[in-house]
Amino acid sequence: MSEQAYDVVIVGAGPSGLTAGIYTTRRALKTLIISKDIGGQLSLTDDIENYPGFKSIGGLELAQKFQEQAAGTGSEFLFEAVTEIIKDKDGGFVVKTFTDKSIKTKTVILAFGLTPRPLDVPGEKELTGKGITYCATCDGPLYKGKDVVVIGGGNSAMDAGEFLSKITNQVYMLVRGDKLKGEKVLAQQIHDAENIEVLFGANTKEIKGKDKVEALVYTDIDGNEKELEVSGVFIEIGYIASTKWLKPLGLEMDERNQIKITVNNETNIPGIFAAGDITEITYKQAVISAGEGSKAALQAYKYIQGDKPLIPDWTPKKK
Repeated sequence: MSEQAYDVVIVGAGPSGLTAGIYTTRRALKTLIISKDIGGQLSLTDDIENYPGFKSIGGLELAQKFQEQAAGTGSEFLFEAVTEIIKDKDGGFVVKTFTDKSIKTKTVILAFGLTPRPLDVPGEKELTGKGITYCATCDGPLYKGKDVVVIGGGNSAMDAGEFLSKITNQVYMLVRGDKLKGEKVLAQQIHDAENIEVLFGANTKEIKGKDKVEALVYTDIDGNEKELEVSGVFIEIGYIASTKWLKPLGLEMDERNQIKITVNNETNIPGIFAAGDITEITYKQAVISAGEGSKAALQAYKYIQGDKPLIPDWTPKKK
């Protein structure tokens, strides 16, 4: 692969990256999608009810449908992490990966989304993967019949709490504020669940355990220190933009380290485009990310075409 050259390299395989792949290959651009997984945040959602065309569908299932369509139109896939992007002397770029692959490309579309925000408390790093998780949909079934904690008070936390209430014995929700923040229907589901206890004004101080999670220490609304004996801790306090590795490239970002783009998904570097949650767009939704991915793809195609006339939408015919 290190000897191959591409028209487009897409970093990320969530709704924006996979949709971009569908559009670039339909324009006959040789496309490689690089990602550690398929779906990104989408795959962590158990049930999606607001994506057009589906009354209800699992996030992972929807992501797999995206991937199947992208592969069907000709997108290639490489499952690993991108570590660096370098401007090439011929005007293109070299994309470097964790396993030291160097991939030449005319354009790059950055569509790798956001990453879970850590708590930064004692025990978190040591016990991540040993009872601490950032994905209730992925790991929830491992805690069937056990007591667990969900940290957070927004939509993602409420989604996790409601999902876990159907599997586990008891769910404690630790909310730093004095109310749940998010959709009313989710808050009502939390209120109605008999095995969910919401603890407001709660601040996590430590997660205890030797080889696995055994307990969580927190302070309550009055500042008293308390301890919950639990087997699992689900951290749902939002996401951050992990873009520091792009700074040597000179990419412009906002105060939250999200990539700045034009209305046509262009960055400040010609030939590099960005789409989806990693950009400064206000609304972080799968359907919006998909649309942004298509825009970035079409703009990348236009960039490659230069002064040449734009060809119509084209899908390679199967031999």
